[in-house]
Amino acid sequence: MNSNVDEVVKNLAPDPGPGLTPVAQEMMNKIMDAEPAPTALPTPRRKWRPLVALPIAAAVIAAGWAVPSILSAAPASALDIKEEGGYYVIEVKDLYTNPEVYESQLRGVGLDISLRLVPASPSLVGLISPDSPVPDSSISPNKIETIDQPGQCDRRSGCPIGLKIPKDFTGSAEVTLGREGRPGEEYQIITGIDTPGEPLHCVPFYNKPAGEVRALLKDRGLDIQEFSIVGPEWWGGTAGDEEPETNASVPDSMHVIGGFLPMTGKATLQVSDEELPAETVRTMNEKYGCQGG
Repeated sequence: MNSNVDEVVKNLAPDPGPGLTPVAQEMMNKIMDAEPAPTALPTPRRKWRPLVALPIAAAVIAAGWAVPSILSAAPASALDIKEEGGYYVIEVKDLYTNPEVYESQLRGVGLDISLRLVPASPSLVGLISPDSPVPDSSISPNKIETIDQPGQCDRRSGCPIGLKIPKDFTGSAEVTLGREGRPGEEYQIITGIDTPGEPLHCVPFYNKPAGEVRALLKDRGLDIQEFSIVGPEWWGGTAGDEEPETNASVPDSMHVIGGFLPMTGKATLQVSDEELPAETVRTMNEKYGCQGG
């Protein structure tokens, strides 16, 4: 072995030496109520590897010292499950873990429920996806409720952060909850850009030129990802199975008739050469509790 390495290692983890000192030996004997034993003979020199964590840990255990619990602490739970009255109140603490982790915790309290969290448009964060199936339940699906976060909430749909499930829930269920999307992550649950909680709710953008709506979005920290070009057949209910044409850019003069957010910071706008009928605009505003056009 290289003598330089030996010297470094010796400084980090010196030889065990002659064992316990006479004073320490006498103290140990008193504790053990044993006859004094002769001082231990020097231990033969060991060949040390340049790693000191294991000898130190071994010394701690040999001395009977308590090893800090942090060494064996279990990871934090992905779900916080409490019993309140006749319900399980389930708060999601880790939004990004594997669904099997949620399922394991839920089965631990007797619930046969699969839970997935997927990226969703802002107004749908925390909400149960409308198409979440409850395939085999003796309790109506609407008995699985969302719970709101405490304090101020600026969304008409509420600010849910988890689930409230009856303790006598039987059968099985599959629940999908919306969560905030990370940068570059496509939303799996989307809604119109004009619905409550979305960036253009009650903003008069219908039939506005694309260039003007682009500025409205920019003021809200959004860029246009693409345009979806539609015609009167789409709002008149006569569109066929063909998909609208999509383009990265269109003339600023085209009329914006709708849109949605495909991911964080991005918008897709629906545009047309023709304006929406005034009656259609009025109906859409009334639907979402807005005034004007």
